[in-house]
Amino acid sequence: MLPTRKDKNGESLKTITTRAGEWKVLSRSGFFGPNASGKSSFIESVDFARDYIVDGQKSGKGTGVNQFQGDFEDLNGISLFQFMFYLDGEVYEYGFSMDRRQIHEEWLMQLTKKDFVPWFTRVTDETGRTEIDIESQFARKGSKERNLAEILKDSIQKNQLFLYKSHDNGVKKTEKIFEWFRCLQVIFPDSKVRALPIRMREDENLRIHIGKMLNKMDTGVFEISVASDEIDFYEFAEKTNLPRELVEDIEEIKNGIVNFSGKYFVFAEDEKEKKTILIQLKFSHKLNEKNVQFNIDEESDGTQRLVDLLPMLFTIGRNPCIYFVDEIDRSLHTKLSQFLLDDFAERAANENDQIIFTAHDVNLINLQKFRQDEIWFIEKNGKGESVLRSFSDFEVKDGQSEIKAYLNGRFGAVPMIRGDF
Repeated sequence: MLPTRKDKNGESLKTITTRAGEWKVLSRSGFFGPNASGKSSFIESVDFARDYIVDGQKSGKGTGVNQFQGDFEDLNGISLFQFMFYLDGEVYEYGFSMDRRQIHEEWLMQLTKKDFVPWFTRVTDETGRTEIDIESQFARKGSKERNLAEILKDSIQKNQLFLYKSHDNGVKKTEKIFEWFRCLQVIFPDSKVRALPIRMREDENLRIHIGKMLNKMDTGVFEISVASDEIDFYEFAEKTNLPRELVEDIEEIKNGIVNFSGKYFVFAEDEKEKKTILIQLKFSHKLNEKNVQFNIDEESDGTQRLVDLLPMLFTIGRNPCIYFVDEIDRSLHTKLSQFLLDDFAERAANENDQIIFTAHDVNLINLQKFRQDEIWFIEKNGKGESVLRSFSDFEVKDGQSEIKAYLNGRFGAVPMIRGDF
């Protein structure tokens, strides 16, 4: 997310050094618009692309892309995903296009002083024949890396990305590119941080941090603890009516983790028996001057939402990451949403972390808190296409209320309530 020249406010800006000179970039950007305008679809598309890159696709299957509805002749039934990102002082561009059956194009490029130069390019013609050109920027001819990549390109599946295949087969040149995508985080309103109770049990600093932040944000929670109990698996399965399919899956594994109804169960098999450890988070409140503990499902929706979002703030500076958060304001008071975004910007000021979020809370459209180019408006045009416009495209006069102007429809991207029908 790049700033515009119109906005003179230097806050939330950071400088990165590239081969093409120094660039100013934003640490946060927010998308605002009516329901069904395409905000969540944008986040979902990023989530799909990330998973397709990192997890790959089994041979013989389609791509699984959830494409647009309707027949758009100019798109030829093809979806395109394109990323430009900064990693270890270099700027890269990676992208691919696909339909429901196969990959049509794929490319990886690196920025030089003048332009982007390719590492590799891939094209599939109308007959289904795929050609992959590997350039010297990727690896010099005759090198071990180049020879391996040349072998892999001849066995590429039509639904398989070359980036995934290269990494999966040990091509070290693509490792850091692949890891950048693995680190990319997408958080939806119903997302749950994976194995958070286990992470908190292993990382006391994370547990203390989230407890202190919940206390600071006036949730009533002043401390978080982790409870671990060893239980008999079959007795537990009978009492809780575990689905038979889940029981059978667990019986087949020697060691593993299962999340059931918000509770995490760690299964470990020794020589004699299968042991089951139930791990739960306990949230401490002061009620009538006594310490009372709640389970996560007994906490308010807002507290549960904060528990999903706060690990993001904890990790800033530890491993640079881009966060895409859908409906960051879901179940949260305006002051809490704003605090999260301000705290993110402050923590990320000297780091390469970035957040891109969607929201409905118009109180966040606040030029006292945000640069104008940190705010984007999204709405559908007459063809049903989602269109993004930067707030910087509009002039806001001194003394004018940006929130009132937005609600009055001056910038678009508001629901149109129709009359009689």
